[in-house]
Amino acid sequence: MWENGAGPPYKQGLVLLATATLTPGGYGQIRKHCPKVGYCSSKCTKADVWSFSSDCKYYCCIPPGWKGK
Repeated sequence: MWENGAGPPYKQGLVLLATATLTPGGYGQIRKHCPKVGYCSSKCTKADVWSFSSDCKYYCCIPPGWKGK
């Protein structure tokens, strides 16, 4: 019934939301905007804290040591 056996689209969204909100250490948070010290990228470095942002296509990467919210 569903292509690729992935299940209904709303279940995929719930899994993504649960993963993003329950990820420890601030990784994967959903932000309204990527801060000025951050940058948008399809891949962050291992040291960066990544999050989802409405102004980035993929991820908002924030350098280590930044304490803003």
